[in-house]
Formats: sequence, structure tokens, C-alpha cells
Amino acid sequence: MENLPLPGFDVEPEPEADETLAEALDAAYHTAPSLQAQRYALRASDEDYAQALSELRPTSSLQVSGDYTRTIDGRLTLAQRFSNDPLVVNKTMTVTGTANQPLYTGGKATADREAALAEVSAGRQQLRGAEGDLLLQVITSYADIRRDAQSLRLRAANLKQLQGTLDEVKARREAGELTRTDIGLAETQLQLAVTQYNSTVQQWQQDRATYAMLVGHDPGNLAPSPALPHVPENVDAALDTAQDLSPDLAQAISTEKESRAKIAAARAEGHPTVTLTGNATLTGQAIPYYLHNQDQSYEGRLVLNIPLTNGGRVGSLVAQAEDRNAADRIGIETARRQMVGTILNAWNGLATAQRNIAVGSKEVDAAKIYDEGTFEEYRAGLRSTFDVLYAHGTLRDAEIGLVTAQHDLYVAEATLLRRIGLLEARTLLTGSGLYNPDSNFRHAQRRAALPWDELVRGVDTIDRAHATQPGLVQPPLGAGTPAIAPGKTGTTASSPDNPAPWATTPPAIPLPGTTGSPLPDRSLKHP
Repeated sequence: MENLPLPGFDVEPEPEADETLAEALDAAYHTAPSLQAQRYALRASDEDYAQALSELRPTSSLQVSGDYTRTIDGRLTLAQRFSNDPLVVNKTMTVTGTANQPLYTGGKATADREAALAEVSAGRQQLRGAEGDLLLQVITSYADIRRDAQSLRLRAANLKQLQGTLDEVKARREAGELTRTDIGLAETQLQLAVTQYNSTVQQWQQDRATYAMLVGHDPGNLAPSPALPHVPENVDAALDTAQDLSPDLAQAISTEKESRAKIAAARAEGHPTVTLTGNATLTGQAIPYYLHNQDQSYEGRLVLNIPLTNGGRVGSLVAQAEDRNAADRIGIETARRQMVGTILNAWNGLATAQRNIAVGSKEVDAAKIYDEGTFEEYRAGLRSTFDVLYAHGTLRDAEIGLVTAQHDLYVAEATLLRRIGLLEARTLLTGSGLYNPDSNFRHAQRRAALPWDELVRGVDTIDRAHATQPGLVQPPLGAGTPAIAPGKTGTTASSPDNPAPWATTPPAIPLPGTTGSPLPDRSLKHP
């Protein structure tokens, strides 16, 4: 029998790329609805700061009231008025302008302003976290599609190789060298490879749909993933960076600052306040209206309000604020532990992927030699059909395993950058327009600003209430060594020698009052 060409594992080259990772990240950064919504949530927090600033700014109002009185006098009244006209019509109008300027709020306005500023800071960190999560999803989706496309090319090469092997097996069968069992074995492996190829196509389509959801358009031919910047060289550097830049830890710290400022705001509820009030009033005939006929009055008043009793409300507000601050203080440690845990997991994933790539590269080189040598020995009668097919599968699995390890390393690096706070558009991209939260914050800060704002704010800090943080309460220490309470002993306790019976009949009786009674079916009855 004349030998056919050696069925090699020939992988088609990648198609020419028409989309890069930078373009995908830029599109998601500018158009993702989740990120846009988070930006508007931050803008709303900016307005909380503007509202806190307004507590020390003057307020004014103008009240206009018109009175119309129609009186019909009786004879006795007419006699007393010496008038023959019983009808009296009175048309008056009162215009009152009021202005109030808070001078001192006991420090409450100052505490509210600090709380709002901390809220804005927490919102910015939350926005950074949302941005990092989105970019991580985009990078992961991009890497998934790249992995799937490479796996499809590898599986397509495997299909061609298996088809070539099947053709040779059939030729050798016709020459009387092999049996139909060899043909069945080769066809079985070919159909199994087709099934695996179809599953990879399904996964590829799913990942493409995820990409379109995140980026806003279907992926084209994706370019190779570029090296990610700022990946730390060791885990200690990663932890040090995260201590300063992690958005999750920074958000927890800002949240604690906000609740701490609210303790001072609660204490200020019981402090005296000082307000300057001015009133101007015009009262006179409405029709016809002449300004010089109006009665004018002007009043200025300095009001000192000293709270005496409040029924325990202020003490309750302070205790409530302190407890919420204690929860937020503990939340900082919770965020720190979660940060450390996620960084260690990401670093371990990165280190594992690096090792798998090194091993996988050697495995691929060895599998190529194994595959080619096995087929040559097969033609020489030293190997069986099963040996050839096994060698084909070993090479295919080694190639796909290497692609998977490269994908895992890239995703692990992106995950590590997200956890330490460096997965942001400003650190990943160049030439992209970046969202600046300061612009809206400055706009909210300047709204209705007055020249004497700083002076009044300085007055409000005099003898202001300060937040005190009591010690955190923990359960008391027990007496003795902690141990699990003893369990019950008897025939109902499960054990290897006495296993629990299978639960085959679940309870089906509803609780009283949770179901209704079906109405009789009248559809088959004649009226």
C-alpha cells in the first residue's frame, strides 16, 4: 500500500485583527449603563454636600396676602356711623419679606458638611470599584473569546488530523492490513472530536454574547491581548499598593468617617443656636394701590435658642450614631481582611498559571514528538490504531491546556490589578477621555455661594461638638476551654454503622391560611 501524506496537526493562522483590547475597554468605559448609573449616583452625593453648605446660608421668603371684606351694616350701626350707605367694602394687601441668616448651629452644620464630604469620598471609591469591576469583566470576556477562538482552531486542526488518519486506516483495511475494528475506533474518535468542537463553538458564542453586553457591540477579530501595566512583582508589593489604592478599603474608611461626623451632628442637636432674622412689611389698601399710602414696618431680631429638655431624644440620637459608627469601624477590618484574602487568591492564581504555562510548553513540545513518532511507528507496524489516536488526543489536549493556562494567567493579572486598585481607565488607557468627578463637585459647591460663607463657617466651629468613639463591645471570655457541645446519643443519631434513612416523602401539607379553595368548574354546565 502506498503511504498517504502524514496527517499532521496543522493549525490555521489567526485572521487579521480589527479590534483591540484598548478599544473594547474604551467603549465599555464610555457606554456601559452600569458605570453611567454609578456616575449619576455620585453626582447625587455631590448635591448632599451642597445641601449641607446651605445650612449656614441665608434663606428668604416673600409673602403676599390680599383681603377682601364686604360688610352690610344694620340700622343701629348706620346710626352710629352717621351714614346712609349700609355697604362697606374693604380691600387690603399685606406684603411681608423675611430673611434668616444662621450664625451658629452648635456645630451641627459643620458636622453635616463633614459627613457629606465623607459620603462624597465613599461614593468616589465606590465608582472606582464599579469601574474596576467593569474593566475586569471586559478583560475576562476578551480573554475568553481569544481562548475560545484559539481552541476552535486547535480542534479544527485535530479534526483534519483525525480525518486523515481515518482515510489511512480505511486504505490499510482495503489492503488487508487492518480490520473493521480499527475503522470503527478511528470513526468514533472523529465523531467525539466533532462533538467537542461543537461544544467549543457554543462556549464561544456565549462569550461573544457576554462581550456584546459589556462593550455594547459584537466582537470582531480580536487582536492578541497586550501586556497589562503595573502588575506587581511580588505579593508584598501588591499588599502595600492595595493599602493605599484599594477602592474597597478606601470606601470602608470613608464610610466610617461619615458616620463619625454624624455623631457630632447628633450631639449638636442639644446645643444652643443663634439666628439673625429680618422682616419688612407693607400693609395698606390694595385697590387703588399707592406705595406712599402703605404702612411700613421693619424688624431685626437676633434669636438665641437654648434647648433645655428633649425627652432623651438627643441622647438616643448620639447612642444610635455611635453604634452605627462602631459597625462601620468594624467594617474597615472586614474590608481589609477581604482585600488581603482576594489579593492572596489572585496572586496564587497568577503563580499557578505561570507554572502551568512553563509545564504546558514542555508538554506541547513532547506531545508533538510523541504524535509524529507514533504515526511513523504505526506505519512500520510497531504501533496500533489506538496508539495513534491516543497520541493525537494527547497533542490536542496539550495545546488546548497551554492556551487555557495563558488565558488564566492574563485574567489572574487583571484580577490582581482590580484588587489592589490599579485596574482603572486612567492607568490602563492612553488617549481616552476620562470622567472627572471634580467638575460636578465644584459646580455643586459653588451653587448659591456668598462672600461671607467662610466667616459663618468659622463661627459655627466655636465650641463645636466632637465625635467620641467608645470602645467596641465584644462578648465576654468564657470560663474554660472552648469545645463543641456533646451531641445526642441513641438510635436516631446517624453514624457509619447506623446511617440515617433516606427522606423519600417530603411534607406536602401547607400552613393554615396559605392556600385557597378551588371554585367549582361551571364551564361544562348549561345556564
